[in-house]
Formats: sequence, structure tokens, C-alpha cells
Amino acid sequence: MNPDDFLEHFPLIDSLDHEILMHRDSHFGGQFSIMLDYYRTGQKGIQPEFDLARIENLDKLEQQLKQNLAPLYLESSEIDKIADAREAYRRLKSLYEIKTIKSPYPRMIADLILAEEEEPAEEIKMIVREGDKIVPSLIELLKSEDFYDSLFPGYGQAPGLAVICLGLIGDKRALISLFETLGHGDFFDDEQVLRALKMIGEPAKQFLLRVVKGHPINEDNEKAAIALIQFKDEPEVAMTCFKYLQEPIVQKDPCLPTYLVLACEGLKGEAERDQFRALAKSESLPKQLREDMKVIVKAWEAEPST
Repeated sequence: MNPDDFLEHFPLIDSLDHEILMHRDSHFGGQFSIMLDYYRTGQKGIQPEFDLARIENLDKLEQQLKQNLAPLYLESSEIDKIADAREAYRRLKSLYEIKTIKSPYPRMIADLILAEEEEPAEEIKMIVREGDKIVPSLIELLKSEDFYDSLFPGYGQAPGLAVICLGLIGDKRALISLFETLGHGDFFDDEQVLRALKMIGEPAKQFLLRVVKGHPINEDNEKAAIALIQFKDEPEVAMTCFKYLQEPIVQKDPCLPTYLVLACEGLKGEAERDQFRALAKSESLPKQLREDMKVIVKAWEAEPST
């Protein structure tokens, strides 16, 4: 069928409709009825950009045409991606068919991925109970690009669950993988990663202090400074960030100084705070940075007297 004939027989749909069809075929066996039941009950995997009425309209269109919309409208690359997602489901479910298992960890990770709760407490509890032995499996999940995709099992949320588990276990081997995950696309909740780093404690703090001072300055410095805000009440962190903030090369960076300023809120000594106040008045600093520093000064002034 040439393009003109296609347009004559089948109405146009847009890119969001393509996404809905891919989502349907990946997770709901290609059945609008199953997808609509799922969306009407507001379960874990719903995509907020998919309006229920829009799904219903596509369902009606499919019934009117009496043809599956997916092969009519989807590109070959989109169909291939659906096949990859279905294969991922098949591999996970096949783990439950193995009678004699060498390790329980693959099945436990599958339980975590396939759980329909937003934060599956029982699955997380079982994993955390395994302690450091299951950390490599969690890191593998964290590094898997496929599981960040909402078309794949877990609806793109599985890496976030791995982060929660790694934070609760607190093994320092997860440090680098967690750090690299910061800023990972639109999905990832950086707050989860920051909390996990905080829970790892001293090893995470020392790692971040090394990274934040690295040269040449790049995105890693910024990510480390952001993460160090979690540790701002520790004198070593606040002082290190303040000293680094005073370096001219740092002050010229468009983003890093702002994050360092936020970590400086934890300065406790009056002498250090006076130095901070003096720097906040320096005309050599960008105006916005001075304003950011004044916010910290005001926060100190609002502290209750001791």
C-alpha cells in the first residue's frame, strides 16, 4: 500500500500514540482491555503522559478497523524494541522454571524487578538481608541500560529499587556505581542516590571529598559537591568546600560554586563564618554567587541563640 492509499484508509496517529502502542505490546500482551484495566486502577507502571481517554480512543479505532494497530503504524525499529522488552520478560520469568538453582540472587533480583508495588517492602527486605553478598547483582541491575526504559520489565523503575537496596546494605563497593548514576536521564530520582550515598557514610564522604577537589574541573566535581550537601553538618565537609570555594579557578565555574556554597551552611566556627561573610561581599565574585552566599548568612542569623 502506498502512502496515499494508507492515509485514505487509516487515520493519522502521532508519536504519543506510537508510545502507547509500544507500551501496550511490551507489558500487556498487545491487549487494550488489559491495559485499560491496569490504568483505571492506577497501578505502578502507568505512564502519566498517557491520558486514559487517548488509550480508549485507540482501542475504539482498533475495533473500527478490525486490525491490530501495531503492525499498521509502528516502525520496524519500534517493533524490534518491543521484541527486546518481551524477551527481557521471558528471561526473567524463565528463572522461576529452574528446579535446581546455583544461587538465589537472580530470582531475588527478578522478584524486585517484577514487583508491582512502587516500593516493594518485602522484596527489598529479603535482598537487604543478604547483605554484601548480593551487592554485585544489584550493581549489575543499576548498570543495565535496558531497565531504565519504561518499556522493559519494571517500567524503568528497577534501578531506583536497586539504589534503595544498596543504600540500606551500605557496602562501599557500590560507591562508584551510585555516583555514576547521578543525573542519569529524566527518570532517575537523584534524591534516592544521594540518600544511598549518605547511608554508606564515611567511605562515601571521603570518596566525595577526593572527587570534589579533582582537576580539571568537570561534571564529576559538580556531582560530588551536590552529594556532599548531604554531609554539610560535618565540619570536615563544610571546611573543605569553603576552602575550595575560595580558589579563583573554582569561582569562575558556572555551576560548581553554587553547590559548594550550599555545603558551607554547615560551617560552625564564628571565625570561618566571618570569612564566609567577607567573601560574600567580594566584588570579584559573580553577583548571583554573592546572592547565594547571602542566603546562607541569613540562615545562620535565623539560628536560635545558644
